[in-house]
Amino acid sequence: MKPDKVLLNAAKVIVVLVLALHFAEVKVFCGETLDKSAHIIKKIEIRGNQRISAAAIRSSIRLKEGDLYDPNLVNQDVDAIWSLGFFDNIEVEIEEIKDGLNLIFLVSERAVIDKIQFSGNKKIKSKKLAKEIAIKEADALKYHLLKLDEDKIRELYRKKCYPRVQVHAESKIINGETVVVFNIDEGPRIRIASIKFEGNTNLKSRKLLKQMESRKKRFPKFIFPGRFEQEVFETDIVKVKEFYMNNGWLDVDVGWEIAYENEDTEMHITIYIKEGERYYVDTLSISGTTIFTEEELKVSLKLKDGEPFYLDAVEKDTYQLRLAYGAQGYLATVVNEKHTFDAEEPKVTVSFDIEEQDRYYIDKIKITGNDKTRDNVIRRQLTFNPGERLNVEKIRDSQRRLTNTGYFDMESGMPAGISFEEGSEPNKKNIIVEVKEGRTGMLRFGGGYGANVGAFGDISYTDRNFDIFDLPKSWNDFLSGNAFRGAGEILTLRFSPGFERTEILMSLTNPSVFDSPYSAGASIFNYIRWYSLYEQKSTGSRISLGRELMRDTYVRVSPAFELIGIERREDEDDTPQDVLDAEGSHLKTGITFSAEINKTDNIFVPTKGYAIDTSVEFAGLDVDIMKYDIRAKRYTPLFDIPKWGKHVVAYGGTFGIAESTSGEDVPIFERYYAGGFGSLRGFEYRGISPLDRKTEEQVGGDLLVLMNTEYLIPLYKDIVRTAVFVDAGKADRSISDFSFERFRMSSGLGLRLNVPFLGQSTISVDYGVPIIKEKGDETQGFSFNFGGGSSF
Repeated sequence: MKPDKVLLNAAKVIVVLVLALHFAEVKVFCGETLDKSAHIIKKIEIRGNQRISAAAIRSSIRLKEGDLYDPNLVNQDVDAIWSLGFFDNIEVEIEEIKDGLNLIFLVSERAVIDKIQFSGNKKIKSKKLAKEIAIKEADALKYHLLKLDEDKIRELYRKKCYPRVQVHAESKIINGETVVVFNIDEGPRIRIASIKFEGNTNLKSRKLLKQMESRKKRFPKFIFPGRFEQEVFETDIVKVKEFYMNNGWLDVDVGWEIAYENEDTEMHITIYIKEGERYYVDTLSISGTTIFTEEELKVSLKLKDGEPFYLDAVEKDTYQLRLAYGAQGYLATVVNEKHTFDAEEPKVTVSFDIEEQDRYYIDKIKITGNDKTRDNVIRRQLTFNPGERLNVEKIRDSQRRLTNTGYFDMESGMPAGISFEEGSEPNKKNIIVEVKEGRTGMLRFGGGYGANVGAFGDISYTDRNFDIFDLPKSWNDFLSGNAFRGAGEILTLRFSPGFERTEILMSLTNPSVFDSPYSAGASIFNYIRWYSLYEQKSTGSRISLGRELMRDTYVRVSPAFELIGIERREDEDDTPQDVLDAEGSHLKTGITFSAEINKTDNIFVPTKGYAIDTSVEFAGLDVDIMKYDIRAKRYTPLFDIPKWGKHVVAYGGTFGIAESTSGEDVPIFERYYAGGFGSLRGFEYRGISPLDRKTEEQVGGDLLVLMNTEYLIPLYKDIVRTAVFVDAGKADRSISDFSFERFRMSSGLGLRLNVPFLGQSTISVDYGVPIIKEKGDETQGFSFNFGGGSSF
């Protein structure tokens, strides 16, 4: 037979088979359809359930008696029963009964946990372990949850420095009860006893340790337990290597070795460094720039010709170049960096190629997210305006100013964000200012303790975003906080009774009158203070008028009127003459000229920048004096440890002079004293002062000099910090005593707890030890400042 005929016959056979199979499938399908459509579910049964009621199971399924049988719906109902979490197994049976089907769900219930036991745990109590796990007695036994709880117990032990812990959970039937047992092999408690480096000839071990999160055990152990975590340690090794590379040692190799001592309870880590050669910048060039000269741009770069090649500076310098163009409105400018290595020497050629784009201008400024704060209150914090060129530096500064107002949600992480969108023309951008409204008003019933003011109660209301003209439309409007909000005014109402001080204060300040750079405020106060020698009562009022001269720079003039009453507390023979001279009532009227500069990054928890506050007061009537005060403080971040926070050094000082303009002595109630929180810790409040020559009682001085330095170490971000401080200074008789004689000094440790839900209040606890003191000084180890009590 010919090949072509063979192929033709084979094709015919294939066609016949395909058609036969097709019609057979259609027949079967149709047969099944007709068969199932003729069967109706007449009955649904639940079998095997003991604790779980049939009604509870039925409520989770969709099929009902009288429905047509549908295998897809049956599968969905099995899934629904399984999702209840009470069963280990679910099967389905179908029985043919008269005129239909009997659908049976056969369930196998999970065992119920009667008891949970822990075996082998010696260092952690069973009660604590029981709180850690998710499963509880009377829960259904779920094996996947047991595995998760094993991990939770392991993690708890690892936090306690038991990295070799083994945990295995099993279920048993004991006396007819289902008992879950967690078998624990704790292993030794291993702490890092030492971390040392070998081979690091160019970088000190101290600097390398700062790159690591792993720490050896030291006091206090609850902060530095010496815990070893493998993943954390491996990340630390990468950080050490990156630190070397970022300082020019690109070929560095880092290895390590771990040894154990004292029955495997002490871990000694040795990190081996092979530094290799340090790379330097051979030449650095910038091309494509027409707006700036090459030298103008090079000034702001970290990389320099002939200096080390800092690897991380490549990205930072690229950003710096874009920032320079962004400050001039060239927002879309592209900076391409390229670095090539010399084939023979450790040298790098660095080049930046700049693709300059069009300059952008500000089209519109849109405010979003301000449900309560007025647009104009936000706009007056912005340092840019529509129509001017877009400046990214001004945008960053405006974002900082908005954050520092305290109007917006500080806990959100981004209280005020600024972004861009296309404007009405190709070279214009709309600026979107998005804010998240925060809680600016706070009604507080409580109290506190301050080393300078003693124990006190506090009933106060403070609102940093008050609006005196936003009257409530209803009682509900007032209770929900939708009234008296949004104008950026600052309202303070306070009644604070105490054992050493009682204060009543009402004040209202408008920081921007009619959206101008001028501010205005008024306050009335009543103040009672009990000192060791006399009692002082002050009642008065103050008006303040100010102006913002430039960004973050303010000047104010504040006329005030005050009635001061002095009553001695000792017998006349033991009372200093200065107290006797001041006894009685005194009318004081005066005017204070003040100036303030605040360039800190955050007014609540500053980490960089500086603040300066200075004032001159002239007073008359019964109190003829002139006082000059200046306070300054700078914050310098040293380094930032991920997950911990910034290490910050804060240092500053206070200088004050008081002089009488009538030729008489300055009244005792206007003099300076030193000591206590905010002054010289380690000494009592007003515990440093010139002494009365007759009674040797402290009577204050006309000169105040203070110098303070703090090293702030984060324990948990900026919420919990510890402080190491050194204070020095004195209160002396007059400006002629301005010298380092009779200077006092103290040093100590402190704790800072920032409480966001108390309106950014800070709780401070310090323990100071006097290093240099004089006769008559009154010392005090602990200084407390709780609940926002004033330190002055």
